[in-house]
Amino acid sequence: MGMLRSAPALTPDLSWQTAIDAFLWSRKVKGLSPQTLNWYAKVLRQFCRCDTHHDCPSPLTCPPDHIKAYLSWLQHRGVRSATLANRFRGLRAFFHWLTQEGLRPDNPIKAVPTPKVSQPLPKTVTEDHFLAAIATLNPSKFPDLRNLALFVLAFDTGARLGELISLKVGDLDLTNRMAKVRGKGDKERVIVFGQKAATLLRRYLTMRMVRENRTLTPDDFVFAFQNGSPLDHRYVLRAWHRAQKKAGLTPLPFHGLRHGFARMWLLRGGDSFSLQMLLGHTTPAMTQRYVTLWGTDLKQIHAKVSPVDKLALKVR
Repeated sequence: MGMLRSAPALTPDLSWQTAIDAFLWSRKVKGLSPQTLNWYAKVLRQFCRCDTHHDCPSPLTCPPDHIKAYLSWLQHRGVRSATLANRFRGLRAFFHWLTQEGLRPDNPIKAVPTPKVSQPLPKTVTEDHFLAAIATLNPSKFPDLRNLALFVLAFDTGARLGELISLKVGDLDLTNRMAKVRGKGDKERVIVFGQKAATLLRRYLTMRMVRENRTLTPDDFVFAFQNGSPLDHRYVLRAWHRAQKKAGLTPLPFHGLRHGFARMWLLRGGDSFSLQMLLGHTTPAMTQRYVTLWGTDLKQIHAKVSPVDKLALKVR
């Protein structure tokens, strides 16, 4: 460790590009996903390109005021508070790495206040919205059948889009209606789905084998293009947007299916701890927010089904 601590004296002219490349490599060998690596690269390169960056030639001499100026620059450009916090998290990981590796003795971002994030209401897909959107799909057409199976699985499990398009046939258990997905940080978890989703998946995969004249292998992606490559985010987002527009709906984001699953889980009596596990939340904070958001709905449902209110009990 002594040699590591002397590194700043040996590399006084360490460039931003070299430091960023080394940081990304260190994250890659830790097993971070390509999406996360691309996110880090985007955050750090924007930080280097911003108008406030001219007088900061090396990350070893970057002061807290420079980071504050960058965040202020973002604010003046009108970025959302969530985006501001997103950029801050990326920078925090980078500067923490620099100090952890002994490349600089101090961490400048510790002197920078964490941006506060406003929490808008999530754009949630309701049952009626979902049914109207998928009614525009024709299951006799193979692309529509594939999209229908994907949309239904998303709404029935609350899984993220990235988790679904990276799902492989070997991770899918149609008999027990379960699947193993890889979430944020490449962490694995199990999702469960219902009989209707299982039936659609079985029909879609059967039709795919007939079309391709072969048996699918465990390494095949479940949701794939004709050449076998997985569906990409852009294709799925366009397909979901198109189905909603065709139904005459105001389009909601694909992530709204995840929020819709959480809402229905709670309204139909599911507990928050199980919901946290199914959604892959590392902390109960987001799950608890769902409980708070839909507390009014829960209250209305309870008013209809209250066991005590239905009793012939007189209370004065």
